[in-house]
Amino acid sequence: MNKAELIAKWNQVLELLSQNMEKLKVDNYFKPLAPVKLGEKDNTLYLHASVGNCEFYQNMVNRNREEISRAVILVFGKDLSVAVTNKIPEDPEDLEKEMLNPKYTFDTFVDGNNSRLAYVAATAVAKGDHSARGGYDKFNPLFIYGASGLGKTHLMHAIGHYVIQNRPRKKVLYVSSETFTNELILAIQKKKTQEFKDKYRNVDYLLFDDVQFIAGKPSTEEELFATFDALYNAKKQIVFTSDKPPRELGDIPERLISRFSWGLIADIQTPDYETRMAILKNKAILEDLDINDPELIAALDMIAQSIQSNIRELESAFTRVLTFSTLTEQPISRDFVRTVLSEVYDTRTTEITPEIIKNCVAGYFGIKPADLEGGTHARNVAYPRQIAIYLVRELTDYSFPKIGEVFGGRDHSTILYSYKKITKEIKKTPELSDVVENIKKLL
Repeated sequence: MNKAELIAKWNQVLELLSQNMEKLKVDNYFKPLAPVKLGEKDNTLYLHASVGNCEFYQNMVNRNREEISRAVILVFGKDLSVAVTNKIPEDPEDLEKEMLNPKYTFDTFVDGNNSRLAYVAATAVAKGDHSARGGYDKFNPLFIYGASGLGKTHLMHAIGHYVIQNRPRKKVLYVSSETFTNELILAIQKKKTQEFKDKYRNVDYLLFDDVQFIAGKPSTEEELFATFDALYNAKKQIVFTSDKPPRELGDIPERLISRFSWGLIADIQTPDYETRMAILKNKAILEDLDINDPELIAALDMIAQSIQSNIRELESAFTRVLTFSTLTEQPISRDFVRTVLSEVYDTRTTEITPEIIKNCVAGYFGIKPADLEGGTHARNVAYPRQIAIYLVRELTDYSFPKIGEVFGGRDHSTILYSYKKITKEIKKTPELSDVVENIKKLL
């Protein structure tokens, strides 16, 4: 059986698995595995796992052996053992995959309001989607920025995986700024700079991670500048990630900063509550937890409320809770989460009431709490009142009519108007978003 036939059969196995178990599990545990060999003598299907993940994926195969065996028998016509190996393959396409984290795909990325533009642009770039408004060429380069742990690298790897799988004629190269610099130094030392140039200028997709770290390294900056121009002029796609937008990248030369801005600049912001809960529910599904269990949902809610600024920390907190639960054989609940995370994160659960919110908002804006209940329409009072109404709706279980009662007996339609207005303005006004987040921290 040749490789193309083997890959086709493995894809059929994945399709069958998706019909009989959570697709999220298939995407995370089995889709990253690539078939490399069918051992006729030992009756074994060998799957390749990248970068030291062999034991993890073998455990996943073992945990789901019954479902996999059924699918394998249907596709291959016989029962096969399934073994996962991390032996480096010789196929160039598989070597490209070695650079990418197998878990970082579009299927496993939770797309929320905080990352919508970056996600849409990344998928358009990966597909070479000329139907995108203005054509995907307008996204070259694609520059994704945001704080650490929000998903920039995930999207970059997802682009690489998609292109390798769906556009095999395109050559993909992922590199971190540190690796780029180290390879350049080695090339200079060994007088192999032409080989270095050829490597980075003969690709269809250059995925350059953490570009901010080239600052203050003149040779690296010069080489990246020349590489950028060579690829851009050849109409090849370039994707950068950074912790800051181009204009805030301090010591990097202006001519490079200018080029970073030629295409689309997309930011990834702190995830909102709904996105954090979606991420945690996905993690729970992957661990075979019952997300219809009210106790579990309450526990996930506490994690989502406690960790608000960083997806990596959010996932780490979930892993910590799950590990303690497994080791101690205790069910996951709010009290359990509070105990497990108390030494690492703030899990205080003082009930937030409308009165607390009104007092906090009034203090923030330097007005009296009673003003928020009065009838004045002066902006210095009306705007804080609308923010307070928004926060009461977001942070308590009060209905719109009930909120109207605590704000001087206002009609529920007035309360609804205020809530919708602030909800809409937060999405397009960073200053207001910052104000609301600051008040939430005070609360």
